[in-house]
Amino acid sequence: MESSVQPTPPAQPPAQSQRPGGFFEALMDTKFDHLITPSLIRFLYVVAMVLLALGALAVIIAGFAENAGTGVLLLIFAPIGALIYLIVTRLWLELIVVAFKIREAAEEVAVNTRKPGA
Repeated sequence: MESSVQPTPPAQPPAQSQRPGGFFEALMDTKFDHLITPSLIRFLYVVAMVLLALGALAVIIAGFAENAGTGVLLLIFAPIGALIYLIVTRLWLELIVVAFKIREAAEEVAVNTRKPGA
């Protein structure tokens, strides 16, 4: 006995999943169909970590160059300040990532709700 239920074809993926060949090709996309910001977020976070570490180290060295007491205080407080800045940077970058994930989810909803004949 054969079943009369026909399998439904898979939904079309959103346009975002059809990425161009590379970063520079996406950079030249004048229609802005392919976004480069999500791929830059990890790089920006690493750059922020390195710059904050170098900045904290420079502040500590400058503190010890002034006098030992200032150096010891900055040895304690510079890493704490750098950590606070790193947390704030991470929060802002996560906010950007969330905005892009919302965009991708909205595209998927739009694809799934389109009428077959339209």
